[in-house]
Amino acid sequence: MLTTCSTLAVFHRIIRRLEPAFMWMPLTFVLLFSTGFIAARFGTQDAEPFTLLLTRSLVVLPVLGLILMALRKPRQWGDGKARLTQMGIGMLLHGAYLGGVFAAVEAGLPAGLTALLVSLHPLVTAALSLPLFGVRLNIKQWAGLVCGAIGVSLVLGAGLLGEDINTTSEWPLIGLVWCLVALLGMSSSTLWQKRAGGRLGMVEGLIFQYLGAALVFIVAAGLVGSFEFDPTPRLLLTLAWLVIAISVGAIWLLMLMLERGEAHQVARMFFLVPPCAALMAWLLFDEQWSPLMVVGAALVVGGLVLDRPKARPAPSPIQASEAARR
Repeated sequence: MLTTCSTLAVFHRIIRRLEPAFMWMPLTFVLLFSTGFIAARFGTQDAEPFTLLLTRSLVVLPVLGLILMALRKPRQWGDGKARLTQMGIGMLLHGAYLGGVFAAVEAGLPAGLTALLVSLHPLVTAALSLPLFGVRLNIKQWAGLVCGAIGVSLVLGAGLLGEDINTTSEWPLIGLVWCLVALLGMSSSTLWQKRAGGRLGMVEGLIFQYLGAALVFIVAAGLVGSFEFDPTPRLLLTLAWLVIAISVGAIWLLMLMLERGEAHQVARMFFLVPPCAALMAWLLFDEQWSPLMVVGAALVVGGLVLDRPKARPAPSPIQASEAARR
């Protein structure tokens, strides 16, 4: 264990020294996030989705513990209320969102379409911010909401009505319901996280989030699942990718970007997730889109572009020195 922790610490120091060349970090994070939809398609061929995600949550926990030891920073475990809050956020973010995505793909919904529908969460979050927090939307955000709504209507209309039998198969309604669950889970967890604030360290918070998600997956697998898990080489490789590339790799990049104050870059590039996932699904699974669906997807991406936040200006040397003295 000490050797593993030392390796992680060395890896972290190497990355920090190469930070000036890390303009690719936000793009890499988005690409890794996009592969989650492809992993859902591969993984649900050999395992029931909630059982697969339960296994992933349990495997991630000791890995996060090793990362926490490698960082060698003061622990920020927070109080009991903060821990329960993070568990609740994990139930929505990892439980409802990921569970909904994997269940939708397992039900037969195309991976690219699933990525498109759940990528609407920034627009839904912005719409819910008005009644919940009194945050008023500007003209660009309203335009983004309208573009997103029209785009989704076109995509769903073309698919459900079967615009082209040769390119569009019937979509299961239960898959669309699971997408709705995922969308609401992501948006509500985002709003809850904003209200909760940062009372725990990032890794410490993730540990409690995965604990909360594991509880959701145990209940979901018992109620609507079957605890089916066939450890084929394909499934084991998929599980390894979910843990190492997404749960560890993507999270590590996010931590580094937060340290550098570049988290806004991820939000600005998040609109690339639907086309990236759709391209991967087309290359790997030959998922076809009709022309009307492509137009609708373009409107959705356009809506996400309009809603993306502006980059924060870098502080001047005077501002930085004043902040350091406080």
